[in-house]
Amino acid sequence: MTASGASLLAIIAMGTAAPAWAQDAAADQDASAQTGDDLIMGEEIVVTGRREALQSADERKKNADTIIDSVVADDAGKLPDNSITEVLQRVSGVTIVRFSALNDPDHFSVEGSGIQVRGLSGVASRLNGREIFSANAGRSLLWGDVTPELMQAVDVYKSSSADQIEGGTGGSVDLRTKLPFDFDMGLHAAGSADVSVGDLADEADYSVSGLIAGHWDTPIGEVGLLVDGAYSQLTSRSQFFRIEPYFLTTLQGDDYFVPGGFDYGEQAFQRKRDGIYAAAQWAPNDDLTFTGIFFQSRYRNRGDEWAEIVAQQTFAVDPTQSQFDSNGVLVSTPNLYLRDPATFNPTGGAITQGGTTGVNKTRTKTQDMSIAFAWAPADSRVAIRGSYQHIFSTSEANSLSVFRDFSGPTGYGLDLTGDLPSVTVPGGFGQAQYDDQSRYLWTAAMPHNEDNTGKMDSAALDIEYDVDSSFFRKVKVGGRWSNRTERDFNNGYAWAALGRGWNGDPQLTFVNSAPGDSELHPYKDFFRGAIALPGQVYYPSLALAGTLDVDLLHRSPPAGFCADPYYCVPSGPLPQSGYGGSDYRQSGFLLPNDQRDFSTRTLAGYIMTTYDTPLGDGNLSGNVGVRVVNVKNESQGVIRQLSNTYIRNGQTVTLAEVITPREGGGNFTRFLPAINVIYAPDDKIRVRGAYNITMDNASFQALSAAGEVGVATTANPVAGDPGIFNRFTTTQGAPDLEPTMSNNFDLSFEWYPRPGTTFHIAGFYKRLTNLPIYAIQQRPVTIYYNDGTTEDTMATSNAVRNSEEAATVKGVEVGGRVFLDSLPGWLNGIGLEANYTFIDSANPGDIYRDILGNVQDDAPLQGLSRHNFNVAFLYEHDPISFRVAYSWRSKYLQSTNSNGTNPLFNYYPAPGAPVEEIQLALPVYGSSYGSLDAGVTFRVTEAFSFTIQGTNLTNATQKTLMGGYPNGSLYTRSWFQSDRRVKVGVNVAF
Repeated sequence: MTASGASLLAIIAMGTAAPAWAQDAAADQDASAQTGDDLIMGEEIVVTGRREALQSADERKKNADTIIDSVVADDAGKLPDNSITEVLQRVSGVTIVRFSALNDPDHFSVEGSGIQVRGLSGVASRLNGREIFSANAGRSLLWGDVTPELMQAVDVYKSSSADQIEGGTGGSVDLRTKLPFDFDMGLHAAGSADVSVGDLADEADYSVSGLIAGHWDTPIGEVGLLVDGAYSQLTSRSQFFRIEPYFLTTLQGDDYFVPGGFDYGEQAFQRKRDGIYAAAQWAPNDDLTFTGIFFQSRYRNRGDEWAEIVAQQTFAVDPTQSQFDSNGVLVSTPNLYLRDPATFNPTGGAITQGGTTGVNKTRTKTQDMSIAFAWAPADSRVAIRGSYQHIFSTSEANSLSVFRDFSGPTGYGLDLTGDLPSVTVPGGFGQAQYDDQSRYLWTAAMPHNEDNTGKMDSAALDIEYDVDSSFFRKVKVGGRWSNRTERDFNNGYAWAALGRGWNGDPQLTFVNSAPGDSELHPYKDFFRGAIALPGQVYYPSLALAGTLDVDLLHRSPPAGFCADPYYCVPSGPLPQSGYGGSDYRQSGFLLPNDQRDFSTRTLAGYIMTTYDTPLGDGNLSGNVGVRVVNVKNESQGVIRQLSNTYIRNGQTVTLAEVITPREGGGNFTRFLPAINVIYAPDDKIRVRGAYNITMDNASFQALSAAGEVGVATTANPVAGDPGIFNRFTTTQGAPDLEPTMSNNFDLSFEWYPRPGTTFHIAGFYKRLTNLPIYAIQQRPVTIYYNDGTTEDTMATSNAVRNSEEAATVKGVEVGGRVFLDSLPGWLNGIGLEANYTFIDSANPGDIYRDILGNVQDDAPLQGLSRHNFNVAFLYEHDPISFRVAYSWRSKYLQSTNSNGTNPLFNYYPAPGAPVEEIQLALPVYGSSYGSLDAGVTFRVTEAFSFTIQGTNLTNATQKTLMGGYPNGSLYTRSWFQSDRRVKVGVNVAF
């Protein structure tokens, strides 16, 4: 949860200047660039640590047969950052999401979560070239779960060849681990430790890692063993302020856009991650090698959240005292108040503020066990490689949110003209009212539980024949079988009211809180003092929410505790927790309602030939092939119809509580050609061209056969009567979703004038079909009524479907690095690295609904930033390694279906006029964001060094934006600030 990392751009390195003890085997093709010293202009330039790792990555890129970028561990055996996402964030064409998920714009993530390659989120995850995943109803690994200390290198593939596993419309990321035979003969060891602290979290964290590797020549052949382990802890805190959508509002006969309120709060996280990796290799002779690998990464996270919610659809202002922009959108008012839709007069009543305390505990574990062999006889043209792999992954999530209401003031002042928002409270309402616990009501609780288990077995066999002709050099054929299954338990987000009087138990206030169940939460140094909050408020205690026990909350108060069966203020504190409300979802899973089962069986085969021939003064090489893939998806679950009573066509009807099994799937065969051409006019230049077709199988979540059927109603004007029918709704997925296909064209130019200095420029074009999109649509359902009758009808759904129109992505990357080696003395360690990526996209198949309810199709691809750049100042001169790096990306679409921006809005054109219902689905964007980081490493001895790092040094503010407003305008939805962090560490290698 920091911000650094990468390959062609300098990383805030934890590099040392100790002697190199591990070599990247794939880069041995050019040993001259791996050496510890180069002669430049007659002066010896000692190359160690991070600079040597950068040069190793350059050589891997230069000698690859596809378009790739690499990040290589330094000579202390460490990648440079706290997570794989951070490692990748400065690689040319790669961006990371600063939220817990791309489609979750309300939860900031300091370390970042998913990644995009060239603007696309379809990024396949690999471990040593083989598929790996997390059991999260998706297809890829959760990158933050993986311990970076276990990696030797990370490769980002931007084009593919036929012998690579299918998947990744944007590309693939291969995590390469260290192997015993990468080391020289003998015993080797390395270790690191560091301590860090964030200025908001104000808690010390630490990480440790260690590796022991041995490589020996024995009577039974060469034998190698390696054990690598790591543990790290990171505590972070972020604060947010959020504006609700600006609803169409008639004020004094004219239409304006007035926000539906505001929210604020903070989120605290502590993640603990550990990993263990072991590898064994045996080469009984020079022709045969066996390799066995065990890899395990575990991730545990606790998230605590406090949020204040002021959200209503009937806010209004006096337009003569307020300020609006050219679109009629409110930017400042001294009084945001509630009004009566029937009269348009202020209600004069207190504004109810919602509030919540939430605790979320997650843990994931991924294990990969594989065995492989490589047989390549020196006297034969045939080489055979094979492997068998078993993956076991689990993921658990348990959360509880406890809600309360607060009787607030009659209005708020709101000023959005500055860089940060400002909220004020009218005179006469102050901290004394916020301290009055009788104004706080216990209102609701919402538990959520997940328990997922995923498995995969796969086997692969590759046969290579050395043609040894003047043009074609090798022919490869191979096949792969895999069977992946996942069983997911998910009980949804079961919001249920506590005692409210009307539901059988009395309404309790915080005066009635059992000891320790409520507490004042001080928002310390909110936005570092730049945003003044209306007051310090009380919440359900963190200890209470942290029990994750919803049954505890829903116990009724003791008999006779409340003199008034409806409202319970005078009774004082409860002897124990229990705030009523008998109609609630109990803890745990209800089977089969909460179970979803998935499977994907894949059969793939390929044929590929490589070629290599002189062309003029240079050389032409590459490969051409085709991969044929058959995919069979299956999904099982149930459709649950929720009981509800409502009025339809003047009649009162009741839906039955019904569970209906549902299953489905799809069977698809796809042909994936791949052509890679490399022209090298000399040893310093590579000109590459590539064409390939890639595919992404739909996520298990999108394929889910399970879901719910219900009914949406509008409020009945007759108090106490059932709601009035609006439409049927459903959340069922689409098990027959087709894979997304991408036709990819790439052209790049690379220049390597001398070790450490590089330049590249690359253009790319992608055409994607069958993209999964969220869109409001009609789906057939069967409705079951309490009287035994049924009805086949259509229900509104916002689930995933395949886009009916193709999307396109095109762009260019340019970047490079230079060290000023010709300068005298200590100045020759100065370097500069930078890259820039421009991406343009069109995605007419994805739609949203603007603020007036109109359907629009001008959204870009989700996760794609038009502009991305990184720049770093480098200094590498023994014994000092220094970095100052800045990474920036422009705005990008997060979701067209985000919680809070897709309500059904009731528009009142005039006092007492019939309501007009407007369905909204506003797009939410991550705003442009940049982060500055710095680090310095001092080599004390040949085997020992220490580092100092700082991240988020400029205290960057991450914003999100709402679209769908007149003239294409975007308005800030939320502001986030998080920790600035300092880390001190030591590294040893011997």
